[in-house]
Amino acid sequence: MLSLADILLPEDILLDLDVTNPAALFDAIGRNMQRWHGLARVPVAEVLGQREALGSTALGQGVAIPHGRLAGLRQTHAAYARPRRPLPFNAPDGKPVTDFVVLLVPERATEEHLGILAGISGLFTDPRFREALHACTDPHEIRSLFRSWQPTAA
Repeated sequence: MLSLADILLPEDILLDLDVTNPAALFDAIGRNMQRWHGLARVPVAEVLGQREALGSTALGQGVAIPHGRLAGLRQTHAAYARPRRPLPFNAPDGKPVTDFVVLLVPERATEEHLGILAGISGLFTDPRFREALHACTDPHEIRSLFRSWQPTAA
């Protein structure tokens, strides 16, 4: 089963994004996916916006996982985005979002998609992980954290 650490590349880690709303965030993700992976910007932004219109993908604690199925996509792509300023995102706790993990999956990647989402949720429920992530200022540092983080045994 794939994990976020397997698919998150340094070029897909976007820090200090100057965006003020979800549409601008999704457009920035689309531009990045077009530049690095040859995916068309508009369909990427649209699929993320359409999914968000169904209900917020915010988990609370400043975290959201916008995701969507993209027609013609052959492999799962991920991005991590940290906007310059937290964005209102209809989170269940009412807090704005500081950490966005974006997943774009092929139309038929159901189990893979759900497994990656569960893994991301597990990481971000750990306040120590969120604190360590916010201390990172470089895409390579962030990727390394996602790859090496070990949850504390209960």
